[in-house]
Amino acid sequence: MKVPDKLANSVRARWPDRADTWLTSIGPELDELTRQHSATPQRVLPARYAFVVSATSPHGPLIFRASPDPAALDQATVAEALGRLDVGPKIHVTSSTNTGSWTVMEQVIPGTPLADADPATLDIEALARPLRAMAGQPAPSADLPLITDWLRDRLTDDNLTELPEGEQVAPKTERAHALELLDELTADMRPGLCHGDASPWNVLAGPNDQWKLIDPRGMQGGPEYDAAVMAYKLDRLLSLSGACLKLFDAVMLDNSRIRKWLKVAASARV
Repeated sequence: MKVPDKLANSVRARWPDRADTWLTSIGPELDELTRQHSATPQRVLPARYAFVVSATSPHGPLIFRASPDPAALDQATVAEALGRLDVGPKIHVTSSTNTGSWTVMEQVIPGTPLADADPATLDIEALARPLRAMAGQPAPSADLPLITDWLRDRLTDDNLTELPEGEQVAPKTERAHALELLDELTADMRPGLCHGDASPWNVLAGPNDQWKLIDPRGMQGGPEYDAAVMAYKLDRLLSLSGACLKLFDAVMLDNSRIRKWLKVAASARV
């Protein structure tokens, strides 16, 4: 199971001080984990900052995910909460190493990303179910960072480099307005369970018309933010502006807050 060159380059660019040690450790650590789970690796799946391998096992199809991200354990904490709520894959094992962390989880089948869905057949009601299920759920840990702090850092960074492909930093006036909205949202926000990165690449088709959320950001927030990000990304990737309005209604959350979050997310170039 070779680490893709694109992944290796992305990791070296983001975490230059730990990348090479992490990349060297992946092979033997994967061998040991697959041995423990009697699993047979099948193929490397595309991911920007993690090494992800699908595998077969006597207990069903599994995913082995390695990450050098220092925040990976926070991400795993949220992923476990999503799995318990059945809106994310069930997490079997989370382990920390000297160079990063590993997560072993059930594989979502068929696993087609929302980004590759057929807009003509997309069931908005089904897409909204995970977000509705998250509403009112407490954060899995009070120690998780706040999504509002992360967004504020992005909005005040004139030299932001971690941007979606083809995007540039938003104009200062746009970011200033977004900061005002963020202050309003923060004032009466009760932090709870939040995915934090509900882009169409992190929403996978599961069995029985279910959608599962993967690769959470590892922060506290709220499902209104997730609904805003999902709508924003759907509009950009699938040109589903009409579907976004249906999503706002289907999630049964505060539409006025979702719209404010959407403006903040767009200005922060999430």
